[in-house]
Amino acid sequence: MPKNNLIVLGIQVGTHESGASIVKNGKVLAAINEDRIRNIKHYEDYPTKSVEEVVRISKIEPSEIDAIAITNVTEPRFKKKFSPYPEYYNIIAHWSWVTSNPDGLKQLSFYHHNFNKILDMKKTLSKIGIPLKQVIIVEHHLAHAATAYYLSPWSLDDDVLVLTADGQGDGLSSTVSIGKKGKIDRLKDSETNARDSLGEVYSVVTGFLGMHYGFHASKVMGLAPYGNLTECINQFKKMHGINNANPLTFKNKLGGIHLFEQSFRIEKLLHNQRFDNIAAAMQELYETLMLTWVKNAIKKTGIHKLAVAGGNFQNIKTNQKILSLEDVDDAFFCPAASDEGLSVGAALHGYFTLAFKDGIIPSKVPLKKPYFGSSFSNDEIKQSLEKNNLLIKSTFVDDIDEEVGELISKQDNVVARFNGRTEWGPRALGNRSILADPSDQNMIRKINQAIKKRDFWMPFAPSILSNRLDDYLENSRDSPYMTLTFDTTEKRDELSAAIHPYDFSCRAQTVNSEYNPGYEKVLKSFEKKTGIGAVLNTSFNIHGYPIGYDPELAIKTFTNSDLKYLAIGNYLIKK
Repeated sequence: MPKNNLIVLGIQVGTHESGASIVKNGKVLAAINEDRIRNIKHYEDYPTKSVEEVVRISKIEPSEIDAIAITNVTEPRFKKKFSPYPEYYNIIAHWSWVTSNPDGLKQLSFYHHNFNKILDMKKTLSKIGIPLKQVIIVEHHLAHAATAYYLSPWSLDDDVLVLTADGQGDGLSSTVSIGKKGKIDRLKDSETNARDSLGEVYSVVTGFLGMHYGFHASKVMGLAPYGNLTECINQFKKMHGINNANPLTFKNKLGGIHLFEQSFRIEKLLHNQRFDNIAAAMQELYETLMLTWVKNAIKKTGIHKLAVAGGNFQNIKTNQKILSLEDVDDAFFCPAASDEGLSVGAALHGYFTLAFKDGIIPSKVPLKKPYFGSSFSNDEIKQSLEKNNLLIKSTFVDDIDEEVGELISKQDNVVARFNGRTEWGPRALGNRSILADPSDQNMIRKINQAIKKRDFWMPFAPSILSNRLDDYLENSRDSPYMTLTFDTTEKRDELSAAIHPYDFSCRAQTVNSEYNPGYEKVLKSFEKKTGIGAVLNTSFNIHGYPIGYDPELAIKTFTNSDLKYLAIGNYLIKK
């Protein structure tokens, strides 16, 4: 007899932002990335603390978990099954490939490492009391696709074009699939391998410009508007393109066995070019190729609703242009598009797999509120304040959100807000945020000096009340997850500290009671005092560290910065 409830634990391990999630009957109950808890940015090892935390938050017994879905521990080329877990691929069967391939020994070491990780997982999960009844290994890009498709706003009756694109994962860098009736079917010949990755080209250029390879692509995107596109765009066209033999895939034009060899050739092409012109040309090539790829996928499938995930879709400028394509009816951009969303994708894939196997009609639960981490009671917060000798400096405020809005309406006030459940994905969406007056350009320097230390060309972002979007944004639409950028209207002066200073675009967040009633109250309080229907919002973290997860980390961030105010739960602290 089919079960009434199906519960799946999702685990992402092996690349940056390892984490865990719980899905019950198609609904995400909890999702956390390990770096938030450990306060180590881009943490990639086994997410022990995250597993324990999502089980606690979900209020389920470990024994209730029906399956464990693990992603990022294998590559699709290895098809043979191997114990200790079903569906783990046997590299021994491919020994000749390992020994003959230039990267074979590295690959062998990689698989040995992952094999040991699986054994460690088995021990840890058993200790927690999570049964190892069923373990499902989920390929990297399938996990991305699952996150996009199953959280998209459309029903199981809708056909959805599902696109994934990133640097690389499990040997691939992009895929094209169709989501239909709860199943994800990847199109034949739609896989771009890692060697032909467009995302890796962007990362190589990021590193060439002296920024963090793989993690600072957004800085290149922010720098791009300052450059002269024509200076080196022809050099970039020599690097990468669409595969003429297969228009659903990308093609590296530089040759070379692996990406490291390609990087030397890219650096040679860009020698003596200005840094801002390089950024402009990279962004232009990227947008052109991504848009062409999307249009090719629509033409191939005839489907005009898009659900997308993978690190390439963190490029919000490109997202804006995808959405504006004539052939696109609508698009869902996963808010945790990069690897921080993989555990959720794995869990969702695991749930649908079990449901179909057991003859259960699965439930597809679209994403609404992307707050999947822990919340903390005032009692828990009070204990942390006492522990850190801050309770004496704190005031308990009944209507804390009203107070925060009033505070940031006063000149020079910057307030950190720690309230409610932690956001899922890379963006602070009000619950772990630093807030300020978006019309005061002095706030840019003040916040950077106090805590953020951002590059001078990197803009902050506005959170805007839903009923005020048309006042500030051209071609406005609901954007609760900060996955899109918008051109601003003539009222942009009211957002001057929270928009790009050169092209006047902004990465806006829609705020209303449906998504976050407490945060909406902050904005309405600020609006009542100033007439401005938006606030400047940036993540509550010290430069080089992840967004603070719990009261202890919030207090540590506050005390080790020049922030003047911290609103934590119903407590207000002033230095």
